[in-house]
Amino acid sequence: MTGPAGSLNYVRPTPTVFELEALEGLPCGCVTAAYRARPWDVSVVSVEAKGPHCILAGHTSGQILRLGDPEEFDDEGESDE
Repeated sequence: MTGPAGSLNYVRPTPTVFELEALEGLPCGCVTAAYRARPWDVSVVSVEAKGPHCILAGHTSGQILRLGDPEEFDDEGESDE
């Protein structure tokens, strides 16, 4: 038995919580990602993929390396110039 089209279940899209800002490969072969958590305006840097030959115990996928104010991260990039 079928019902009217209005009776279909509808899932509302939710706003994106994390916005990808940058990806960076590390010398050990791991890949890190910098995200901005929009509701709280916090930057998160995490290991996204462990390199196949990485021997660093602290590098595991999903490992958060840094949390902080997005402006702090912006200042770091400017000092490298």
